[in-house]
Amino acid sequence: MKNLNFYCLLMLLLAGCATEKPEKIGENADVIYKEAEILLARHNYEDAAKKFKDVDAYFPYAEKASRAQVMAAYCHFKSGSYADAISAVDIFLRYHPSHNLVPYAMYLKAMSLYVAVSSVGRDSQQAKDAKKCFVELINKFPNCKYVNDSIKRIIILDDIIAAHELMIGRYYQKNRNALAAIGRYDYVLTDFSGTKSAEEALYRMVECCRSIGLSKQAELSAKLFKERFPNSSWKIN
Repeated sequence: MKNLNFYCLLMLLLAGCATEKPEKIGENADVIYKEAEILLARHNYEDAAKKFKDVDAYFPYAEKASRAQVMAAYCHFKSGSYADAISAVDIFLRYHPSHNLVPYAMYLKAMSLYVAVSSVGRDSQQAKDAKKCFVELINKFPNCKYVNDSIKRIIILDDIIAAHELMIGRYYQKNRNALAAIGRYDYVLTDFSGTKSAEEALYRMVECCRSIGLSKQAELSAKLFKERFPNSSWKIN
C-alpha cells in the first residue's frame, strides 16, 4: 500500500513538471518569438532578450532558434549590455558558422566593441579588437551590405589607435626616453600613415632623433616631413 501511495505521488509530481514548461514559455517557438518581438518593439530590450533566449533554450531545433540567438544579442546591444551581446554572438557563431545571419552577427559584435571604445584612453586594445572584427568581416564577406560602414569605422578606429600611440610617444619623449618614443612614432608612421596623428608623429621623430644624435635619421625624417606636410603649423629648421 505504501509503495502504491509513493507511486501515485511520484506520478503527480512528474505531471506537474510536465505542465510547467508550456505554462512558462507558451505553446511553441513561434509564440515565444512573437512575444519577444512585441517586447522589442516596445523597447523593453532586457525582457525581449530573455524571451529570445527562451526560444533557443526550450526549442533548440526550431526554425527560429538560431535567429533568436542573434536577436537576443541585438537586444543586449540596444540595452547597452555590450559584453552580453558579444557573448551571445560568439555562441551563435560557434554553432552556426554557415548561417545566413553570420555577416550581421559579426557586424553586431564589431559594433558592440566599437561603441564601447572611449576615444583616446589608457588602453587602445578595445579599439584594436573592434578593428580586427571589422577587418575579419570585410575579408570573409567582401560583398555584404555592412562593408562600407565597416570601412568608415576602421578609419575612425585607426585615428583613435594612432592618437593613443602618439600620446604614449609624447610621454616617453617628455621623460627623456627618446628610443622608446621613436618606437611609438615609427609605429604610427608605419601602420597609420594616413591618420591625423602622422604629421605630429613625424615631427616628434625629428626632435627625438636630434636629441640623441641620430643626425642622418633626423635629416631624412625632416625632409620627409617637409614633403608630406608643406603647410604644417610645425616648422622644422
